Amino acid sequence: MKAHLSEGLPSTKAVPVKRIGTGLKATLARAASALPALIMLIAVVVCNAWLQPDFLTLDSIASNMQNAAPVILVCMAQAVVVLMGELDLSVGAGISLVNCVLAAVPGLMGWGTGATCLAALAAALAAGACNGFLVGYAKQSALIATFATGAVWFGCALLLMPQPGGTVPDALGEWFAARVGMVPVAALPVLAAVVIWAVLQRHRFGRRLIATGSNADAMFKVGVDVRLVKLLGYMLAWLFVFAAAVCLSAQTASGDARLGLPYTLNSVAAVVIGGISLAGGRGSMLGAVCGALVLALIGNVVYFAGIPSNYQEVFKGAVIVIALGFTFVGAKRRA
Repeated sequence: MKAHLSEGLPSTKAVPVKRIGTGLKATLARAASALPALIMLIAVVVCNAWLQPDFLTLDSIASNMQNAAPVILVCMAQAVVVLMGELDLSVGAGISLVNCVLAAVPGLMGWGTGATCLAALAAALAAGACNGFLVGYAKQSALIATFATGAVWFGCALLLMPQPGGTVPDALGEWFAARVGMVPVAALPVLAAVVIWAVLQRHRFGRRLIATGSNADAMFKVGVDVRLVKLLGYMLAWLFVFAAAVCLSAQTASGDARLGLPYTLNSVAAVVIGGISLAGGRGSMLGAVCGALVLALIGNVVYFAGIPSNYQEVFKGAVIVIALGFTFVGAKRRA
């Protein structure tokens, strides 16, 4: 009788296969969302190559990578937050704060490059933890909370650097302009950020972060501490903000409390171009990187085409509208 009953039970060997298939399907779906951004990036690269005969030379690639690295990193930071189902309007002010710490602390405290960078990293992680606490534990609206904290970070930057000035440690500028073989050092922070995200995406924390963006209530009901996920998610994002600020500071070699302010809207725009849903839980980091590169290279097209720089924002807006069209079509197809 027992043997007869056991024959009617479903086999448990199929469960791992089903999980693997579901994970692969979800990964492919996230990668597909970046396709429109990838197409736009190819179009922008072709335009740059047509307008600049030396666009694909090693020197030109290194120069463009130096200019694009801060944009890519801050857009990756915003993508982490948006995938979590939230938003961060303080990343631009955070870049300014880290930049002013890097420029002001050596003169005020007499610290070396290592200690100054650690102080800037501590400031960035503290800012991220503050945002994560307000959104996760205090349950404040991310839009309002990060708008308010952005004003605080900007005020702190002004206190450190009321006027543009100061000196960023020379070692940062020398490091950022160097090359490792044929690879510009400017690409290394971006590669490190991509590797960190790729590893975390396969870790329990990365899966929970994206699942929280899809359905935070469901994650809470299955026993996941959503508040802690959001806190750690914001801190991860601000690790990328710190990297973006270091790259930007290495280029400017000085401090400016208004240096990072334009990056907030650019980061949101890159997320939209990259096909990441602002509702959270859908999209890929590849899309954010492609969107950031599109924004970074549009300026080159405008300049070398002889178009007045005042029209650069018009071009950016047009690209965002096109990206929204792709997002709308994709949402209709999913529905």
